[in-house]
Amino acid sequence: MLFRREPEQLMEAAERALEQGDPRKAARFAEQLLRMRHTAGFEIKARALWAMGRPEDAIATLQEGVAIAPEVWILWEYLGRYLSDAGRYSEALNAFRNGLACPNAPQDGFLFNLAIVYQRLGEYDNALQMLEQAESVRSNLPLAWLEAARAYCLIQQKRYAEAERSLERAQHALNTLDDPWTRGAVEAMVHAYTGLLYWQRDGDLARAREHAERALHWDKTNPDAIALMRAGNPIADKPTPLWHILVEGVWHEPLEGMRTPAGFFANYWVIADTPDEALDYIRPFEPPSVRDSLKVSEATVESTVRGERKGVVRALAGYTFYASD
Repeated sequence: MLFRREPEQLMEAAERALEQGDPRKAARFAEQLLRMRHTAGFEIKARALWAMGRPEDAIATLQEGVAIAPEVWILWEYLGRYLSDAGRYSEALNAFRNGLACPNAPQDGFLFNLAIVYQRLGEYDNALQMLEQAESVRSNLPLAWLEAARAYCLIQQKRYAEAERSLERAQHALNTLDDPWTRGAVEAMVHAYTGLLYWQRDGDLARAREHAERALHWDKTNPDAIALMRAGNPIADKPTPLWHILVEGVWHEPLEGMRTPAGFFANYWVIADTPDEALDYIRPFEPPSVRDSLKVSEATVESTVRGERKGVVRALAGYTFYASD
């Protein structure tokens, strides 16, 4: 006899699927939630689409969600994040402002997200103002996250001594973080911005890249660490492919429920002359113990570029695992 799952069960199952790197499975649970007319379906479907490398579809899903349920702040939060990551900054600002006005919305989180958009626009005074406001109403926003973001603005304004103090405060506050994902993201920010400090203040590319690699250990999608890894690389002086590389490797230890190390796939976008050159740029983004096992599974040219530095320009978080022989 088949029993209908409750929305809470579907949401829990979808979260597990996303955590396990199976966005397609999560999307199927999201469709069931949408058939129940549950707004969590929009959030989960969008997150699954984003994890599958379909950003425009993820954004369209959230836009549909906020049109139906404009009072649900979590939909505005994901919409703002994805629009910001897609470079659609004015739309992202509007999304975060709409979310900020929703009932029970976390004020500190939305103010922080507004600060990040202003950072990306290069409006560092506005970003610092948003961070000050976020600190004044801080409830759940980790202090380490806030201080790391403040340090980035100060570095861009060449206020290096103040930036160092913010990075020190962020480092000290890391021990207060219980959530592993949040700690990893903030660890990555602290190392990436420390590397940025060495690069912009001292011109020390070796130390900058050392910290960039430490950041990638925690979060291989960190854009500042990615940019530092490309600094000093050759410039593409002729039309050069931008590859979408599906890289394959063997994980360094068995996963739960497996007796042998699992195989995995990961997605990268790389400016390189050949897939083999792209793979060389990808290796530092993966743990040292898996680098020798890496190989190119699929390589697709998405466009060509000229005048940009070679190297990884984007990485997707997470992996798709499979049982290896």
